[in-house]
Amino acid sequence: MELQGIGIYFFDDRIRIFSKTMEDLKYPKYIHLLIMRKEKLLLIRGCEKRDNDTFKVMKRQDGGEWRYRISSKAFVIYLASLIGVPYPSDSLWLQEAIKKDENTVLINLSNYQVLPYYSEREQ
Repeated sequence: MELQGIGIYFFDDRIRIFSKTMEDLKYPKYIHLLIMRKEKLLLIRGCEKRDNDTFKVMKRQDGGEWRYRISSKAFVIYLASLIGVPYPSDSLWLQEAIKKDENTVLINLSNYQVLPYYSEREQ
């Protein structure tokens, strides 16, 4: 089963974008993260060219599977305050990802699961 949505990892200030979501976005090099504050929605929009508002999507292979992420402490702290969890906190999985159009996925920030603290350094 391919995971969809995003994971927010507070221990290292990164956002993981799961494979199904990246597939829906057509594996862009950069993304825009747009927030609809009142609705508590996050729009992820893929793009191929960098501008002042993009985040570079970093990818690495882990056991034959590609993992995609962005790193931004300021954005992760902002998401924590918007969602209503303390920073730092346990990691969150927001799996409700709705494909809005060819380049955009909508994430519901109100619907999340708490993942126990996990550090890759502990492996």
